[in-house]
Amino acid sequence: MKTNLLLASATLVGALAAGTAFAQTPIGTITVSDQDLPYVAQYCEEMGSKSSLSDAFDVEPSLTAELATPNVQISSISYSDCQKAGLI
Repeated sequence: MKTNLLLASATLVGALAAGTAFAQTPIGTITVSDQDLPYVAQYCEEMGSKSSLSDAFDVEPSLTAELATPNVQISSISYSDCQKAGLI
């Protein structure tokens, strides 16, 4: 009986862990959670709104965005990463 309970618990934990993996978006070499994605999308949109590519490289993420996304270093996301992810 204990073995069945242990196996059922392990299966449940595995299913829950697998479910959280679907709530992430790869952008470049970074995996961004759904919670952090709006901040990353805003950063990408700012880069995409610049009139030239050289101006896009000068875009820095806001301090609010950097603090709100402790698991993602937004400034490490490139213009190309944003394009490939479809955010520009």
